[in-house]
Amino acid sequence: MKVFLFHCWGGDARSCWSGWLADTLRKEGMTVIGPDFPGTDNPKLEEWLAETRKHVQHFDDDWILIGHSLGCPAILRLLETFGQEERAGAAILVAGFAKDLEIPQIKNFVEKKFDWPKIRKSCRKFFVINSDNDPYIPLDEGQKLADNLGADLIIEHGGGHINEGSGYTSYPLLLKIIQAMKV
Repeated sequence: MKVFLFHCWGGDARSCWSGWLADTLRKEGMTVIGPDFPGTDNPKLEEWLAETRKHVQHFDDDWILIGHSLGCPAILRLLETFGQEERAGAAILVAGFAKDLEIPQIKNFVEKKFDWPKIRKSCRKFFVINSDNDPYIPLDEGQKLADNLGADLIIEHGGGHINEGSGYTSYPLLLKIIQAMKV
């Protein structure tokens, strides 16, 4: 199995729990790619997609895509680009959203309607994790995301934005989800 990590707006490859997860998975022998996406403070979707394709030209069932916050709509947009022979094994969306949060710097990731049938066809399994007290992403947005993807919503009670500011410098739940897929 291989993992591709998509960090949040204003973040980098080591932000929040990403660095911990990458290190832990590499110790278990997994391939992990987690680039510093360009323009992190003023991100452009096309640049993030191009950066992804610089690392992986073709995704298959061995790939797990993991995103935090803005990394989630980035994953959804990536899945929309998949050809007929391309499909990810799983996507884990943490503190994700697919609506305009009225933040001009990140609007380009969500201003176009999402092609939900295409997205669902491009990935075998989805996991959606949101918190019930996220100051940026309402819980009902996580539920809508899960509904659109045919996934169950995993609720982190009191998890905030599931980032460093909420105490998440490691994230054992993600590790458990990934390890369960290896069996």
